[in-house]
Amino acid sequence: MPASSPPLAFQRRQLAFAAHLRDPDGNPAPPDIEPRRLAIYTRLVYNNVEGFLARTFAVCRSVVPKAAWHGAVRAFLREHRASSPYFAHIPAEFLAFLEAASAVRDALPAFALELCHYEWTKAALDLAADADCRFDDDEVAEADAVRLSPLARLLEYTFTVHTIDAEHRPAAPPSAPTLLVAWRDRHDRVRCTRVNAATMQLLQSIQPGRNAGACLADLAGQLETRQAEQMRKAGLAMLTRLHRQDIVLRPVAAAAPGSLVTSPESPR
Repeated sequence: MPASSPPLAFQRRQLAFAAHLRDPDGNPAPPDIEPRRLAIYTRLVYNNVEGFLARTFAVCRSVVPKAAWHGAVRAFLREHRASSPYFAHIPAEFLAFLEAASAVRDALPAFALELCHYEWTKAALDLAADADCRFDDDEVAEADAVRLSPLARLLEYTFTVHTIDAEHRPAAPPSAPTLLVAWRDRHDRVRCTRVNAATMQLLQSIQPGRNAGACLADLAGQLETRQAEQMRKAGLAMLTRLHRQDIVLRPVAAAAPGSLVTSPESPR
């Protein structure tokens, strides 16, 4: 059927039915459907979507006023047009909706969007496919090629999202940004740690084809330090710690024999 053709009668009925399920207050129920049955479908649609969101954004749901949370979920159902049909992608769709819907976002606490992004990042890491990684606990030398783990994310927020809970709901952000690294380690645990600005700069300097020495030289240039030797030693110690935490890795080909492997072919 050409795209310009008007919908057929049964399609108009389907569209009216779906519109009522998404927004029962704004769209009349299709005729000839028993209200009791229609109410069951309406509850199922809302509860299923809200349930997926509640599991991913558990902290946000617990700290946002109940009416504001459910208002955001209802607005999401009513207004958003998802780009993916998969239930597992609903949290990402909700996050995209909040980023675009300023009126809905303004009805939530100021930290809500960042908190949702933080929670979604951890959930996405938990579900991410296994990457081709090799882990070991050796010290990092200047000549070693290094790379950021494909299961690590560098995050910057205005709020201290990792500390928000029922007892800590900040009204305003602190003066300095919150720098975090979230990652999934060799034991498939999703972890998060706060880092300082120098460590974040060091991690951001890690690019394909660069060794540890080049990354440290880049960091020294950014910091304009005159204590090059002390910074080199501190930087190597930091890279070693990050390496042993599974945030910084060596290229697969350079891994030591017998090191632990996580790859797409190996079970988690």
